[in-house]
Amino acid sequence: MVASKDDKLGTYDYEFNAPREIANGIWWLPLCLRQVINGKPTHVHNAQYLIIGSEKTLLYDAGFPAQLPAIEAALDALLDGRELDFLVPSHPEVNHCSGTAPLLDKYPGAMVLGDIRDYALFWPNHADRLVHQPIGSLVDLGSHKFRFVDAVLKDLPSTQWGYEESEQVLFSADGFAYSHMPPVEDDDRPAHEPGECSLLATELPKAPQDDQIVWITKAALYWTRFVKIDRFKEQYEQMAAEYPIRLVAPAHGAIIDDPMILDLVWEGLGHAYSPSGSGVMAGTEGIEKPH
Repeated sequence: MVASKDDKLGTYDYEFNAPREIANGIWWLPLCLRQVINGKPTHVHNAQYLIIGSEKTLLYDAGFPAQLPAIEAALDALLDGRELDFLVPSHPEVNHCSGTAPLLDKYPGAMVLGDIRDYALFWPNHADRLVHQPIGSLVDLGSHKFRFVDAVLKDLPSTQWGYEESEQVLFSADGFAYSHMPPVEDDDRPAHEPGECSLLATELPKAPQDDQIVWITKAALYWTRFVKIDRFKEQYEQMAAEYPIRLVAPAHGAIIDDPMILDLVWEGLGHAYSPSGSGVMAGTEGIEKPH
C-alpha cells in the first residue's frame, strides 16, 4: 500500500509493508519513506516492533499519523484478539510517539512505559496510564523479557533503547540508522527492487555505504557533526558484553543481522563528524572560541 504526499520536503510517498517475524514472537512493522535525495531515489524505514509474549504484549515505538491505519491493521492481524498491554515510545519525537494517543484509545488497557517526562503534557487525558521505567528495569511478558537499556546514541535526553532477552534483540531507535537504497555508480536508474523494504541487512544487494549512513545520522543525531563517535563505541561494547546482541533493530534502517555490517555502520557514523562544515550551517563559522 502506498500513500503520496507533497510538502516542503518535496514529493515523497510511503510504502506500507507486511509485518515480518524477525525472531520468535518479535515482529517488524516496516514502513518506508520513499523520496529523491541528492538526485537519487532513497528509501528510509520508520519502523515499529511488536513483541508477543505468552502472557503480555509490547509495542516499541508508535509511529506517526500516516502510519496508523497500517499499524492498526498489523496489530489486529498479529494480536488476533489479544490486547496490546504495553506501549514504549523510544522518545518524544513525531515519527516515534505521535501514534500513542490513538493506540491508547484503541487499547483501553494499554499502559505507556519508559521515560515519560512531558508525556502528560502531550496526552493529558491519558496521564493516569503513564508509568516511569528507569534504565535497567525489566518488563515480564511471560516467554519474553523486555529490558530498558540506556541509549548509547541519543536523539533526545529521554531516548531509551530496549533489549529483549530471550531472542537477544536490541531496539535502537535512531541509533544505527541508514537508508537502504544502495547508490549505483555512474547509473541514475532506480536500483531498488520490489520487496527490499522488508529485507534484513544481509539480504539486501549491498552492505550500507557511507552516504546511506552519514546523511541520516546528521539529520537524526545532529550532535554527531560536532562530537567524535569513537567515545561511544566502548560504551556500546560494555552494554553488549552484559546483554549479548544477535539482532539490532533500528527505527530507520533494515535489521542488522551481521556484526560485520554493524562495524560498517559504526565506521559510517564516525564520518558524520564535520564541525567546520556544520559551523557554516549553524552560522557560527568564524566565531572565536573561548580559550
